[in-house]
Amino acid sequence: MRCIFSFKKLHKMKILLTAIILFCFTNILFGQIIVSGEYQSGLKLAFDSKAKKLTGYYENDTGWDEETKRPKFSCIFYLGATVTGNTFSVLTYYPQSKSEDTISGFAEIVNDSTVKIKLPQEHGGCWNVQHFADEPVKFDIEKKADWTQVKYVTVEKTFFYSEKSNDKKLKAYLVKNNFVCINKTERDWAYSTYYGKEIVTGWIKTSDLNNP
Repeated sequence: MRCIFSFKKLHKMKILLTAIILFCFTNILFGQIIVSGEYQSGLKLAFDSKAKKLTGYYENDTGWDEETKRPKFSCIFYLGATVTGNTFSVLTYYPQSKSEDTISGFAEIVNDSTVKIKLPQEHGGCWNVQHFADEPVKFDIEKKADWTQVKYVTVEKTFFYSEKSNDKKLKAYLVKNNFVCINKTERDWAYSTYYGKEIVTGWIKTSDLNNP
């Protein structure tokens, strides 16, 4: 009688232990978050953990034209998503032609330093730079950042400001469709960084940026 009782008790303990392990594994699997920062091959991502919103952009090129002194091929697109789990839908497009260029794909959180992106078709120029339609492309983080959003300029020209004041305008400015990585937003201002030939940081008016 004692042996039967012990066996039943042990069996229940195994079931309970299995349930706990599965619960913990599920929490780990679906509790992953995307780390904001610079990833391999020109991918920049910003994750707002409160809103569960992911924004970012991919920009890379290949080849070199000696006549124009510019790359022959470029792959550039903006991306936005609501993170609903380890795998989720993502919208990608080039800002200048959003209505014609939008492609819906998916992103996967592999771990806290790696993500994958897969698209059903290629954006213009990407075929010669990086294929996103053949198989999921893996990106490992190279440099973490405190960005909460990535946005792009929607006006012909917007200036940087040293402070959140119209009389603190700097000489540096951006043009339409330039991307910026945002650390914080305070009312009508976004503290942003532009990564181009030179890195520029300062305040930009939020009214000059897209509203993803």
